[in-house]
Amino acid sequence: MISQNKTQDTQINTRYTDIASLNEKHGVFLVRDEEAGRMCVKKILKTYNMDVYERLQTSRVKGIPEIYHMQEDTEGLTIYEEYISGETVDSMLKNNGAMPDSKVRDIAEKLCDILSRLHEMDPPVIHRDIKPSNVMVTPAGDVRLIDLNAAKLENTEKDEDTVLLGTYGYAAPEQYGFGSSTIQTDIYAVGMLMNTMLLGEYSKDIVKDSILSGIIEKCVMMRPEDRYKSAAELRSALNHPNRKTISFIPPGFRTRNPMHMFTAILGYAAIVSVCMSLETKTQTKYPVITWYERIFSMFIMLMMVFFAADYLGVQKKLPLCKSQNVFIKIIGIVLAEAIILAVLMFIMVGIEATVLV
Repeated sequence: MISQNKTQDTQINTRYTDIASLNEKHGVFLVRDEEAGRMCVKKILKTYNMDVYERLQTSRVKGIPEIYHMQEDTEGLTIYEEYISGETVDSMLKNNGAMPDSKVRDIAEKLCDILSRLHEMDPPVIHRDIKPSNVMVTPAGDVRLIDLNAAKLENTEKDEDTVLLGTYGYAAPEQYGFGSSTIQTDIYAVGMLMNTMLLGEYSKDIVKDSILSGIIEKCVMMRPEDRYKSAAELRSALNHPNRKTISFIPPGFRTRNPMHMFTAILGYAAIVSVCMSLETKTQTKYPVITWYERIFSMFIMLMMVFFAADYLGVQKKLPLCKSQNVFIKIIGIVLAEAIILAVLMFIMVGIEATVLV
């Protein structure tokens, strides 16, 4: 929507007086609203989603800077928004270093509250650029989420994002063309943000000596469906960081996606069918061995499937398998599967030899 009302534009331009440049390179300036008598922030955006800003202007979201006025023209979008007094997490880390678990939890919980409000909008608003410089803490300890120029409305009908935006290290895999941004995209970024706050600087390696380590690992899972389902669920986990949540639901049913469950049923049925129809050379003389081999073969195949699907988080216990590097992770899984297969086959043959003696 290109602004057509020149009179209104002129009134807005004369209403605000430039005070100082906050970040001239990125078009961020401190201005004064002469009519309301308050300090504001003026942003000149080249990349943005107008639908997002129009929605945020009409639907006030607590924790997000209030938008007072907007002007769109052929040069881009100019926004006049609430001035937030405080310090960014990035600045806090540079000045004071790593944060304790309690401080990280407090900031993350309040950030989850903001994200819950954004994600509960219809359709959900996905921030897509949560990082230390975009999270502010006020003198009163409140948290604010700023800079929504990378935000978009969730579109479940698209297989991948049409515009790839985000910040390296905090952007989820799907933001690099591997899928469409969803609520879980922001969950990933919150996980990486917590990791940075705990370490004092960005690292792709997850911190190991924190009560939040397990929560962070779940946030940054490669597959979105393996992360927390919502910001509210993540907040609940942060409230009880020592609680161990173990799900015994088998692979294929954990996401509760009908297509995934249907495919899993067919897969498990195929495994049972193949294994139960196995024939062995000893079946006539030793019928018990025939059934033993069938059942053990089925057990071996299920074990392979469960390990590949990281059932009960078993892959996190092996060095290569828990690597954040996809190539190394795949090598680790293949090697582990080969070892598991060899061990189980050895056990099966050993038991057979013992019975046949």
